[in-house]
Amino acid sequence: MENRFKTQFVDSKRGDFAHGPVVTISRECGCTALNIANIMVEKLSAKTGNQWTCLTKEILEHSARELNLTPSKIEYVFNSKEKSTWDEIFAALSSKYYQSDRKIRKTIADVVRGFAKKGNCIIIGRGGVVLSQDIQRSFHIKLQAPLDWRTEQLQKIYQLSEEEIHKYSSEIDKKRELLLNFFNKGPVPDTFFDVIFNSKNLSEETIAEASIHLMEMKGVLGKQIVMG
Repeated sequence: MENRFKTQFVDSKRGDFAHGPVVTISRECGCTALNIANIMVEKLSAKTGNQWTCLTKEILEHSARELNLTPSKIEYVFNSKEKSTWDEIFAALSSKYYQSDRKIRKTIADVVRGFAKKGNCIIIGRGGVVLSQDIQRSFHIKLQAPLDWRTEQLQKIYQLSEEEIHKYSSEIDKKRELLLNFFNKGPVPDTFFDVIFNSKNLSEETIAEASIHLMEMKGVLGKQIVMG
């Protein structure tokens, strides 16, 4: 994978439509994206004759390698945490591998952009919907569901009370929103997404199949079309 997706970073200038195809999946906490992405990878690989890949933790690992750091050293950025001024000073003085928040975020953005422009990949979270908006051969999915249903899904994984699950879910959703807003330099509207699915009412297989059908209708998998 390292060789296949070796990233040549590019400037994210508007109007560059020559790369992709890429799919991004954003989701509310409790809506599972990985199974949908894996189903789509298998179906898209068979349909297009090109090997597709699902990317999530790989972006963190690749970004860390670019910065000569371990993934744990930059993971806080994905959690939308900021270093204090004193943290910055202490880190700069105590480590020759110190990197600023700004450089880390820029590297993450470049890595996501690099994968997106290489194409044939599905990016889960990581700001992908914002960072690949100007790629015409892109398709952006959002998964959402009622809070009570998402709570039930999370309680299958975590042995927490309903109140604790609500708090956890709210915190995760807020962190994801903050990261998107940072990359977008403002709130991300629903119009950034091509489709929004209710995970409560639709199976993972149905969402995957419907997404691929819509990708074909939009022209993501074939000849590029200009959407009027």
